[in-house]
Amino acid sequence: MYDPIIDGKRFTFGVSGKLYKAALVMYDRQTESLWSQLMQEAIAGPMTGAKLAVLPSLHTTWEYWRAQYPQTLVLSPETGFRRDYGLNPYQEYWEMGQPPRFRRPPKAKKSNVTLRPMERVLGLSVDGAKKAYPFSVLKKKPERFEDHVSGKKVIIHFDKKSETGYVTDERGSLIPSIALFWFAWSDFYPDTEVYGEEPTRQQPVR
Repeated sequence: MYDPIIDGKRFTFGVSGKLYKAALVMYDRQTESLWSQLMQEAIAGPMTGAKLAVLPSLHTTWEYWRAQYPQTLVLSPETGFRRDYGLNPYQEYWEMGQPPRFRRPPKAKKSNVTLRPMERVLGLSVDGAKKAYPFSVLKKKPERFEDHVSGKKVIIHFDKKSETGYVTDERGSLIPSIALFWFAWSDFYPDTEVYGEEPTRQQPVR
């Protein structure tokens, strides 16, 4: 999620239908510039080089969210358009074992781990340092545990039932993170660390 205010002006965004390094490219309706989702930056058009400020957000299920925030207001699906808003158009894509374009699984430069291209990871950036948490590893960990990124303590939260995760600091404030496929994260951030590639000293959070 991004702050739509850039240099005091509000922008609105849509999906361009294009990909950059196999990841989503957005466009803004004000200047029709193209924006890379993972770079948080305009890559073509009048706004090229402009940055988007990332806002902390939580990608989870309605069941989990409603349990945490029962007073939540929800947008009505009665929009006047005949559309199934419960349909996930990417379900088959998520279930693919490997995208056809890959001859071998991508590998991060600083990691000895080779993950499946379609392995989902929780990507985290702290002070410029990148770290990926594979879902396959998170499923074997406590649902809340501590780690350190760029020398700072972070708390990793992962709900095994819904397979959704998020990150907070010691005070419980959300830290921006993103759930995505390994092939996209490693392509943008080849110097990323990968959690679980060596014995860890992290302790469960009680």
